[in-house]
Amino acid sequence: MMKLIDEARQWHKFASIRLAALAGVVAAYLAANPDVTQSLLALLPEGPARVLASAGIGLFVFGLATGARLVKVGKPVVDETDEAGA
Repeated sequence: MMKLIDEARQWHKFASIRLAALAGVVAAYLAANPDVTQSLLALLPEGPARVLASAGIGLFVFGLATGARLVKVGKPVVDETDEAGA
């Protein structure tokens, strides 16, 4: 049986969830506007370079999502000695 993480009730605060939502909005926009999609595809180079550019874009998006999931985000820790000593 699958178990949720302890912070599952705060799912909307996760950076990876926000990136996934943004990717969903962009994908929906591009699907609804094929002329925009075609104009974006025209920006990519022709031939084998197009495959490399597409792979690079895919790796970049994957890296963003993975990095957002792996990086721990929380409230900064305040060092009380700095405030008291200054």
